[in-house]
Amino acid sequence: MKHLKPQSLHGLKNKHIAGIVAILGAAILLMFSSSAAQAANDPIQLTGKLSQTTFVQGGANTVYLDIIIKAPKQVAEQNKVARATDMMIVLDRSGSMGGAKKMTFAKAAIRDILARLNNQDRFALVSFANDGITHSPFVSVNAGDRENLNSIVDNINASGGTNMGDGLQAALRLSSANSSERVKKVLLLSDGKANQGISSTQGLSEMVTQITQTGAVLSAIGMGLDFNEVLLTTLADYGMGHYSYLEDLAGLGKVLEKDLSDTRTIFANGSTLDINLGKGVSVIDAGGYPVTTINPTTIRITTGQILDNTDKHFVITFNIPAKDVGSVSLGDMRLNYQSKNSQYETPLTDTILELSIVEATRRDEALKSVNESVYKQTWTENNLGRMKKVLSKSVREGDKDKAQQAIIDYKQAVEKAEKESNVKIINSEMEEELKTMQDEVDDAFVGSASMQEIKQKRSSKSIQQDSIQQQRK
Repeated sequence: MKHLKPQSLHGLKNKHIAGIVAILGAAILLMFSSSAAQAANDPIQLTGKLSQTTFVQGGANTVYLDIIIKAPKQVAEQNKVARATDMMIVLDRSGSMGGAKKMTFAKAAIRDILARLNNQDRFALVSFANDGITHSPFVSVNAGDRENLNSIVDNINASGGTNMGDGLQAALRLSSANSSERVKKVLLLSDGKANQGISSTQGLSEMVTQITQTGAVLSAIGMGLDFNEVLLTTLADYGMGHYSYLEDLAGLGKVLEKDLSDTRTIFANGSTLDINLGKGVSVIDAGGYPVTTINPTTIRITTGQILDNTDKHFVITFNIPAKDVGSVSLGDMRLNYQSKNSQYETPLTDTILELSIVEATRRDEALKSVNESVYKQTWTENNLGRMKKVLSKSVREGDKDKAQQAIIDYKQAVEKAEKESNVKIINSEMEEELKTMQDEVDDAFVGSASMQEIKQKRSSKSIQQDSIQQQRK
């Protein structure tokens, strides 16, 4: 159902009012017959700003679209009733979880979550090592069941390999059989790398996508220094949730508490931004969110869960054909989201996605079309975040030269962007941040081999998390 605004009755003759009121009444009844009437009446807003609208023929062919997805505040805070939740924990119990008190912290955090759930909520527990085990299906969290669940958690021991795929399959079976109207949340906790069963990022992402199709949201939490941060980040994105990295596991309880708090305020379980691309147009990046090709002219960006009264803010980077003078259409886009078991659609209507390609003699016209604020913000946040992903990967692979080159390439790209746009981007704050990154890279390759390995793991995970925060405000 699409959100429709009834037209004004001003100026209509009285004899038409009764008929119109009857029609509007029927429409209102139809709207409220949906379980997502609130979403229909107060929809998500989708707005955008282009970095530039006019380009010189044969010149720069990259344009940035700054996107904001804004959810409404559904209920006044003083009247808000916490939404009942179906919370599932998928816990890594492989042998490595026995070190550094990881399992101890994980168990304490799960017990804390159980203490915060009420008798309207339900809880399920899955774990994985060499295989996936369902320790408990969804059960109500009343006093008796809470005690039993705590006992189950206490009796889990760490041993074996890391068959994450089998754990996710068990989670999928539980979620598929769950027809509850509650908010569905899955939390994946792992300290390692998938090394048994289905272990590829693509294969595991497909499983997570199936979990979201049951109406659940999956978030991933990496514990310690040995997990695969790229894998967990990707799973969180495909799971419509978020990714967290914790080396200091004492903070695990707070992270899980925030996940529960977020679950209470979910407006949309999941969302995707579909773009029908104009001729010759392609998408290079979308704030780091997964980009899927639906057909040769349509792509889908997985933008995830949306919380009440919050914004999702990210940049889409387009490559456009600038060889010939004329107009270029980026295409059209619309946000699709699921709220309270119903589907909705919001098109981007406030931004004209038409660009002009002009002769070199009209360069001044192209420069005047640059939105300085969007352009500068894109380079100091989004593009810096993209560089940090390259930097993280290089450090993780132990390639110091490639890591240093990533910083050099970014600075040169910024200098080129300044010349093309006449926008001042480099300032003392950016210079200091780049120097800090360079120092961190240098330090990660100093010391004994074992010390370097630890520092590179720590640095790569920290930079990876920074890159996500940099691209998604």
